[in-house]
Amino acid sequence: MLLFLIQMKTKSDNLTNQGDEGETAQGFSGIVSERGFFKGLVELPKDRAPWWITFLFIVLSYLFSFTVRLEWIDFAQEQYLNEDGVLTYAREGMVRDGVALPNTHDSFYFGSILQKAHLGMHQDNDLVPSVWKNGMITVLPYLLLKIFPFLTIESLLLWLPVYVSGLVCIPIVLIGRLYGSSLWGFLAACLAGVTHSYYNRTLAGYYDTDMFSITIPAFALFALFAACRKESVTFVFSAALILYLYRFFYVSGQAITGALIGAFVAYRLILFFLDLGFKHRRSIKKALVHKSSSFTFKSLILMALAGYGESWSYGNLIEQNPLRFFLGIGMLVVFFGVLGLFKSEKDPDGANVFVQFANKKASPLLLPLLCFATLCFSALSGDLKSQFLAKFERYVSAGEGVAMKTVSKDKGYSLKYLDVFSTVREASEVPPKVVRNRILSDLPTCSCPRCLPAKESDEAFLIPTALIGLLGLGLLILRYWEFSLCLPFVAIAYLCFKGVVGLRFTVHVGNVASLGVCFLLLFILWLLVRKIRESSPKANLTHEHSKIIAYSLAVLMVAFMAWPNVQHAKNYNSHVVYPTKTIEVLEALDEVSAPEDFVVTWWDYGSGCWFYGDTRTFTSPAHQTFDNYLTSEILRSQSAIRAKNLARLKTETYVRLQEERESGAKTYSTAVQAIFKDGSPDLVLYQGLLDDLSQASYRAPAKTREVFLFMPYEIMRIFPTILSFSSRNLYFDKNFYEKTYASGEPPMKILRNGRREGSSIVFDDGYRIDRRGNLRFEGDRSGVIGYGQLWTVRDDLQPAKMVRSINVDGLEIAANPNNLSSRRLLFVEGRNDLVIFSSQTFHSTFAKRFLLDRYDSRAFSHPAFSKGALPIRQPYMAQADWVTSQGSKLVLSMRGGYRIEADLSTSLASVPGLKDPVPFAFHRNVHDEKSGKMMKLPAQGKKDAGFHLVQTNLPYFMSGTPYEVPEGGLEINRIASQFGIPLGLLAQATGMNPHETVEGGVKLQIPSKGYGLRQAWFFMDQEIFDSILVKGFLREELPTETFEKIYSSPWGKVYKIIQ
Repeated sequence: MLLFLIQMKTKSDNLTNQGDEGETAQGFSGIVSERGFFKGLVELPKDRAPWWITFLFIVLSYLFSFTVRLEWIDFAQEQYLNEDGVLTYAREGMVRDGVALPNTHDSFYFGSILQKAHLGMHQDNDLVPSVWKNGMITVLPYLLLKIFPFLTIESLLLWLPVYVSGLVCIPIVLIGRLYGSSLWGFLAACLAGVTHSYYNRTLAGYYDTDMFSITIPAFALFALFAACRKESVTFVFSAALILYLYRFFYVSGQAITGALIGAFVAYRLILFFLDLGFKHRRSIKKALVHKSSSFTFKSLILMALAGYGESWSYGNLIEQNPLRFFLGIGMLVVFFGVLGLFKSEKDPDGANVFVQFANKKASPLLLPLLCFATLCFSALSGDLKSQFLAKFERYVSAGEGVAMKTVSKDKGYSLKYLDVFSTVREASEVPPKVVRNRILSDLPTCSCPRCLPAKESDEAFLIPTALIGLLGLGLLILRYWEFSLCLPFVAIAYLCFKGVVGLRFTVHVGNVASLGVCFLLLFILWLLVRKIRESSPKANLTHEHSKIIAYSLAVLMVAFMAWPNVQHAKNYNSHVVYPTKTIEVLEALDEVSAPEDFVVTWWDYGSGCWFYGDTRTFTSPAHQTFDNYLTSEILRSQSAIRAKNLARLKTETYVRLQEERESGAKTYSTAVQAIFKDGSPDLVLYQGLLDDLSQASYRAPAKTREVFLFMPYEIMRIFPTILSFSSRNLYFDKNFYEKTYASGEPPMKILRNGRREGSSIVFDDGYRIDRRGNLRFEGDRSGVIGYGQLWTVRDDLQPAKMVRSINVDGLEIAANPNNLSSRRLLFVEGRNDLVIFSSQTFHSTFAKRFLLDRYDSRAFSHPAFSKGALPIRQPYMAQADWVTSQGSKLVLSMRGGYRIEADLSTSLASVPGLKDPVPFAFHRNVHDEKSGKMMKLPAQGKKDAGFHLVQTNLPYFMSGTPYEVPEGGLEINRIASQFGIPLGLLAQATGMNPHETVEGGVKLQIPSKGYGLRQAWFFMDQEIFDSILVKGFLREELPTETFEKIYSSPWGKVYKIIQ
């Protein structure tokens, strides 16, 4: 494309557009003055539309966005006439009190905040903040509830995304108008309002911050483009004010704010030096007093101030210090007014208030010096840089959460937890094909699984609209340099494609990709039409006719590009987070609990427990803390006593920490860190503590409130993910064991009870070390064990030291190091124990805390210490996506080709990764569809088997499906019976009578019937089978003396933990 433009540039002087195009810039100086390449060639047809046309374009694009978002409401609230002639909801589980339920967990977090502010609920719940903390996402609905009392929280959670998300169309239409083509802005706005990812995150019922996080930067971009194109300080002030307020609209907006401010500062400084070199012939004085330079310095001052104070608009800070918030606005207003007093060389406004400096050499330096000082002040004093890097690093490094970075004995020892972000799909790596389709749906069809079945996807011809859009953006940047301010969003796209940041970030790229693809389309059409007009003068094609042709073709082609996104919206029949029957489970929890009681559940369901259960939790979608480790330990525990004691310890510790924070004391932020004394010199042997909790003699903290277990049906599906949080040794990072076992040696081995026998020291299990320092193992695999260093430590609070010899019972043992070995030996004086470390373990937090920095005799004596450096195994569990039978053999198939073959006649199963078939027991634990009670049949197979096959039935959202009527045809009522859907619903969907026959070969779309129960199959090892979660949900066999069953249905289980 670039080569083509360069070739065409030589011919562009002959192209005329009757006043629409300026003269070709002469030389690079002219290009710098124009702030872009290819003037006269890369142009759009200028419509110069009056403001009422622009307003009309805004309204039309907004209505388009609004209408598309009604698709999900129509789906969720669809009704039909049942056999009794009564209007009935087609998918009753998705509607409550006539309002479709939310379809994202975050909705209930914000909804609970509104309950606290508007209804007075959750007053003691420290995780439910005030209505101000999250800014506009909760302030707006709160004000609406106050102004319009007839509104409900549930209706606002459903409808506000529909109304607000379309506002993104306003700045995009205005961008088009700014460059003389309102139609370009209109077409781009129509696309941007319905882009795949933006729709997913702003559809009806998806109440989250994306409707603001995307719209506000679009307004900022418009103001920045206008400021650069017009060199208007007023527009810069508008952009600075928008970016200053961004945190009020999006609490995590510092990364976008910092990127846009950084891009603007870099762009204007580059222009200044280009002007200096090409326009002012390296005359610094001329450059400093030029109007463009004056604009640059003024704009950088305002943007630096906006960056300095951007955190002042954070809702929580506004509540704590509203004066500072208004001070930030006042600061921008005052500087805007003061900067207006500075006049450049070409300003026609007359006398300069600073005329007293006019004849002094310092006068040209006054404004740039002020600019430099403001930039330095903002960069060094403000917190934008640190917040930007922290937010960016959180997503980039998703996967390994670290409690504290310090590992020295003076500052404390830290444990290493799994970061929730590594398990959240929106922040994880995805295929490039999915990334591009999320930015803008492919042509001619959206390539998501809902629109294009996987079996057709590989052979389908797809045009990557998103990549074309980014190519068009590149052309825009060449033509109008100020569009380089979009480069942060291009960087986001690149990071998404590389898998550095996750899927959710594609939502930030849709706006610029829409502008790019529409610009490229209009440019090519306009260029072709002009060439045709030139080459066919006899066609009598006027300039206005040419524009009409280009406009008409552009509208048609953009409609073609928009359709796959609309198609996706029609097919995106997202289910709700809590179906009505799961809400019944939470309401049963509410009936038996008090608002101060706690619920142990996974973080996804925390805010739902608040909203419907009016109870407290430790984590939530907005509080994904290290306390997830303890929840994982409770749910995986095979000991009811251990689970009970850990739940009580976690609860009372959490309450104590809250009380300490409220009193102003400095304390831990999470219960797990307080229990394990994480980050302190007194870090505990946490494996030993967990083992102690299993003892009946363990004294748990005094009970101050009740604790419940909530197990929604979906928790079984994510149980392997839950297990990953506790299937790790917290002393080591994820790469530790790969390095250790690659070296062929265990992490640590303790040789106990050293005693003198002749000229050697003998240890248990066949180990001995002779007086020459040769460490030997005597057994089936006898041999010499080499080591590189010999250390010793004693119980005197002093660190271990490397020695040349040790003395045991009067026998001196000389060190005999092997320089080729990385092992380390540590002799524990007083106990006569010898510890063999791998090199990695020797340098670990574990070794330093308990042995090397100082000897901890209590920890070393604990039975769990010898396993302290060993990995924690991830138990085995698989849930089948579909099951087929071959005689007595069942085949459990999972996506990705994973298969387990279980033979019921022999009770042996073939499991991938295991060489021989494994014995298993077969269990049928099925819920009665009407009563919800579990019916259990006697187990079959081997009683002492290490694996278990469990058949049950769980709720499942049944989507619509295509169906081809077989030859001979079928009546509508038979088809409805075949798919188990109401006859009236199918008749309404097909527009046919219930007894009408559908001819063979006709393809029908069977409508979704919503939620129902279907078979579910699990294959698991003994540890999973005996876990608290499986015993509580799939087996209902938790001991009654420890767990009282409160409510049980296939939609969820609630237990009260008895202390």
